[in-house]
Amino acid sequence: MAVEKLFTEQELQLLLDMNAAPPHGQRNAALIIGAVYWGLTPSELSLLQLQHVMAQSGEFYRIWTLPESVSYNGEARELHTEDHVLPFFEAYMESRVDRRLFRSNKSWYRHSDPESYFFLNDRDKEFSLSLRSKGSSDRQPVSMNSKLKQLIAKTSIQGAKPSSFRDTFIKNMYEAGCGYKDLMAVSGIKGKETLDRKIRPRERELEKIFRDLFNKVRVPKSN
Repeated sequence: MAVEKLFTEQELQLLLDMNAAPPHGQRNAALIIGAVYWGLTPSELSLLQLQHVMAQSGEFYRIWTLPESVSYNGEARELHTEDHVLPFFEAYMESRVDRRLFRSNKSWYRHSDPESYFFLNDRDKEFSLSLRSKGSSDRQPVSMNSKLKQLIAKTSIQGAKPSSFRDTFIKNMYEAGCGYKDLMAVSGIKGKETLDRKIRPRERELEKIFRDLFNKVRVPKSN
């Protein structure tokens, strides 16, 4: 069993393909890309608003700021939406507009409510946060975690969990040459030890280790 599971590019494509069916295929694709390309936590995915990623003109920002009110550690951070991932968010936004979700009588934001949550659940409502325990003010992204688990369950990928999306983002940023300072800035993680745990070489599945262990050793020929 894998101690840590990160998605390969092939597995990411599998996630997209297996969750493409209507009526929520465009939302699923945007959510998957939002989790692995923006590196947002489940709480941040739940709280992200349309106005955070889109200008009044209706164009998606190429460089935008996750506000401190949404950020898991209470600190704003800068993120990017490059051209190659933009079609995922455009297709999702088109589906929102076509279904007249969170319509506004104003022309800005494609006639959509800028304060509406960007990612909507299967009932076209917000992914609400749940109280950790009675009397506690700490809220957990239970519904978003559940959705991410459902997306994974549609595939044959073993050992993955909701945290695998963000961990995949962090590991791939590091392997692409992102230094610690920049990695801390885009992830919001301030501790070097925490980043080290996420960017260390991925531990392999036990059966693969046994399969490769001393596999070049051969039975000696008898005299």
